[in-house]
Amino acid sequence: MARIFTILDFSGPVAHAFSVVGAWTTRFSVRLQYPRVLRMPVRGKKDLLSKISSQAEHCYLIAAVAFVYFLLFTHFFIPIFLPGDVTLCLLDATRMLRGQVIYREFFQITFPGSELVYFAFSRLFGPREWIPNTLLLLLGLGLTWISIAISRKVMRGWLPFLTGLLFLTCSLYNARDATHHWFSVLAVMATVPVVIERRSPRRLAVAGMLCGLASFFTQSRGVFALLGFVTFLVWEYRRQGQHFSHLLRSEAFLIGTFFVTVVFTNAYFIWKAGLTRFLYCTVVFVMRYYPAHSPADNLNVYLLSPPQLLTWRGLPWVLVYLFVHVLVPFVYLLFFMRYRQESSRHPEYPWDRLMLLNLTGLFLFFGVASAPSFFRLCTVSLPALILFVWFLSYPGVLEKVLRTSLWAFALMLAVAEPLRVQKHLTPCLDTPSGRVAFSAADLYERYRWIRNHTQPSEFFYQADWADTYFVLGLRNPTPMSFITRSDYTRPEQVQDVMRALDEQPPRLVLWSVGLDYPWFDSSEADHLSPLRAYLRSHYRVLGVLPNGDQVWERKEQR
Repeated sequence: MARIFTILDFSGPVAHAFSVVGAWTTRFSVRLQYPRVLRMPVRGKKDLLSKISSQAEHCYLIAAVAFVYFLLFTHFFIPIFLPGDVTLCLLDATRMLRGQVIYREFFQITFPGSELVYFAFSRLFGPREWIPNTLLLLLGLGLTWISIAISRKVMRGWLPFLTGLLFLTCSLYNARDATHHWFSVLAVMATVPVVIERRSPRRLAVAGMLCGLASFFTQSRGVFALLGFVTFLVWEYRRQGQHFSHLLRSEAFLIGTFFVTVVFTNAYFIWKAGLTRFLYCTVVFVMRYYPAHSPADNLNVYLLSPPQLLTWRGLPWVLVYLFVHVLVPFVYLLFFMRYRQESSRHPEYPWDRLMLLNLTGLFLFFGVASAPSFFRLCTVSLPALILFVWFLSYPGVLEKVLRTSLWAFALMLAVAEPLRVQKHLTPCLDTPSGRVAFSAADLYERYRWIRNHTQPSEFFYQADWADTYFVLGLRNPTPMSFITRSDYTRPEQVQDVMRALDEQPPRLVLWSVGLDYPWFDSSEADHLSPLRAYLRSHYRVLGVLPNGDQVWERKEQR
């Protein structure tokens, strides 16, 4: 560990201070303005400035913990229920706790990194609902610290704290789902501080390992991050006129450790499930059928569902929605334009650091460009936020106004967002995974009804999602975490579900009306007719939940 922290040394060269005359004569020229890059203080002030900066960072991180905490917990450490994709990871983790093998005995399309993390925490602490919330808090804190560390390489003063504040209020708040997206982004962003100052063989080897670790959570994200670093090394080779052998050696260290890490982290699961099955689930199926999952899995999702502006109080969240969509990826294109205009006239700028950050962010965007939903854009927005604040570090009047406005807006969100979350909480519910708070009354009634009609560890089938299993301690008897009325659910998978329902028949089935009347046109790819017939033959309607979902009870259990 000591060697790793040595590699992550964040001290480095600083930019040259510009002359007073030059600053005054070019103050209002956008092309000639100098950004607020780091400057070396005089020796007498260095220790004082370092002490102040360190204390400010500690206070800032404590405030960040408090902000994220009140987004995820009540005042008394009661977790707020997260019904998103994390429930799929939690379901898979509980399957693994019972001895099932991922890919072989139940279906999953991502590499197993997230499931392994939740398996480890559930094995250590038991299946507790606070686990995903705590992990999301740690992920948010880690990315905030990394954003400050990176920002200090290209900016000075208080601006690095602005990047972290924008990340917390604009990105993390709108993507409160501790899934593979955040784990992989954390691994990619941790790579930037490693190589931002120097690209030695050891640092490139660590970068390749971190990209491989990112793929262990999201296979495509690690690959695109690797391509971004490869592209940067080519850019640096051409810019500095390095020998071609130096480029080849650098690329070899980067790519070689990436592939070694990918093979090493997935070897056990490939051995257990078989290489053919592993590749089908994580590569073939994703390429063929994943785009058919929902409208959120293609280009049409861009700006698809903005927040409704019913009153003026909703304006900040509409602005955040538009801000993230415009920022990613257009800030990367603006940087290329700025670099082309000013790189030759201002070689003292840290262009290599900025280009590394720009290419990293751009290739992170490429990884989600096929389905740029608001959630996915938020998860990959950190490099864009850092670059945007760097643009505002120029000492022009417009930049100063924008900086001040952003500070005020972000601080307002930092206060309003936790209050908004805490205000809408319902009475807590005691569940097999612990006491849980819900963000809406209909959610509370839904889970209270199911809890009152089931017993922990009994088989229960929720067809369209997986949010009931972990929190209520229920077991899914089928190999599919959920099914859809699209080509994403294959005919053979429907047969596997029916076979499992016969072998281990659950007493209750939770059926969504969306599986009968989809909210987007997918009727030509509907493969659920045999399952509907099976349901009508073996089950009868027991009740209807507040959101319209039907609970079916097995006839012979009546």
